[in-house]
Amino acid sequence: MMGQANPQRGLFYQMSLESFVPAEHPLRAIRPLIDDGAIRRACRNLYAPIGRPSIPPEQLFLALVGGYLLGVTSERKLVMELQCNMALRWFVGLNLDQDAWDASTFSQNRRRRFDEAGVLEKLFDATIQQAMTAGLVSRHVSADGTLVRANASYKSFVPLEVALDPEEYKRRLRAKDRTEDGEDQDPGNRAVNFRGEKRSNATHRSTTDPDCRFVSKGSSGTGAYPGYTVNALMENRHRFLLGLGVDIFQGTAAEKAGCLSLLDRAKRRLAFTPTTLGADKGFFHEDFIEAMFARDIDPHIAVEDRGSASAHARVRMRARGAAYRLSQRCRKLIEELFGEGKDWHGLRRFRRRGRRRVQQEVFLIGWVLNLKRLAKTRGLGWQPA
Repeated sequence: MMGQANPQRGLFYQMSLESFVPAEHPLRAIRPLIDDGAIRRACRNLYAPIGRPSIPPEQLFLALVGGYLLGVTSERKLVMELQCNMALRWFVGLNLDQDAWDASTFSQNRRRRFDEAGVLEKLFDATIQQAMTAGLVSRHVSADGTLVRANASYKSFVPLEVALDPEEYKRRLRAKDRTEDGEDQDPGNRAVNFRGEKRSNATHRSTTDPDCRFVSKGSSGTGAYPGYTVNALMENRHRFLLGLGVDIFQGTAAEKAGCLSLLDRAKRRLAFTPTTLGADKGFFHEDFIEAMFARDIDPHIAVEDRGSASAHARVRMRARGAAYRLSQRCRKLIEELFGEGKDWHGLRRFRRRGRRRVQQEVFLIGWVLNLKRLAKTRGLGWQPA
């Protein structure tokens, strides 16, 4: 017999929010790894001792982590998910009768509190220290860099202004207010004619994100686009990210300088110094190899035919050993982390603008990736939905 829907809705329900979350839901594997007390201690000095109570800071960070775990990087969409996604609501700690906050709550707290205090960096480091305490971090690391699209369009790039006569400057500004047909420009998406104009990082800057540059792999066959260089330092045993850094694009030089910066940061903040470092051919430069030897790090870098300095010869000598071959196998796994972050957790294109703010977003993505690694080592595997 065909059933019929019951239009009589219940007035009261007696059920727990946890009953909406299946036992095998991935968020259950991540939630025990986040210490609410640690977040409150990191934010303690950011709030006044008197006044109206604020939204608990641990709930704000849990919402951000849960959103990036589920691939929701938009703050407005995240608020919508908090309204209708019971698993995310349980993860954050919102009751059924509580309304989600306004989307501006995230942006205002980031801008006024969390960015300047570096809270995300502290939480990122705390997860690494948790893994180090459990003996999950090896002394063998790999380094690499990737290009990430910035939140800026091609139209936002304008020539660098030089000293102009005031009347000439006004004339140029007024010329942009109308099209070639004399009609008013669309203020939200103005028409820009790039034909015959040569644009480069030396002559143009973005008005939307002045820190981004035109980036390109060069040999990949794809055109240049606004972006940043993101460098990563990964330990080889369980693929924990020991450091993530955002650098202004300067070709391969940005990757080498970024790697050295991450090594110094790991020593300063985590008291961690690796014994070996695996990298690709882009790091096979004399100055970088000498910097590795100066830090007592064995450089397991992919060798090339070029280079006749003693530093190159020392790396070629190490290429005969089994440890070098193992490092070269492991260092390719960092590309999988980049792909995972780009496919699932917002690393394909940044949401924020400006190098300092983008760096905070990268710490959030790195924190999410490390939480997944930590959950996997405890037998609580994570599979993207």
